[in-house]
Amino acid sequence: MALDMPAYLASRRKFLANRAAFPVEELAKYTGQWVAWSPDGTRVAASAASPELLDGILEANGEDPVTCVVEGIPDDDALIGEADGSAA
Repeated sequence: MALDMPAYLASRRKFLANRAAFPVEELAKYTGQWVAWSPDGTRVAASAASPELLDGILEANGEDPVTCVVEGIPDDDALIGEADGSAA
């Protein structure tokens, strides 16, 4: 099946705008966890301690894991570049 690029780009723009508008206070509840965003970026569809656990949780909640975007939410001690040693 060919990708409908205009539809994909419109959907991606919508996701990015909604994700950017998500309240920081609400996102703080997921500190140190992995989250799966709803396809439109308006809500966290699932959260877990590791990304490997998200598919099962999403499926149990009736969500399609293929359509969700996974993101790690850093904890309070994380620094940009810390994982590759560049924060030192």
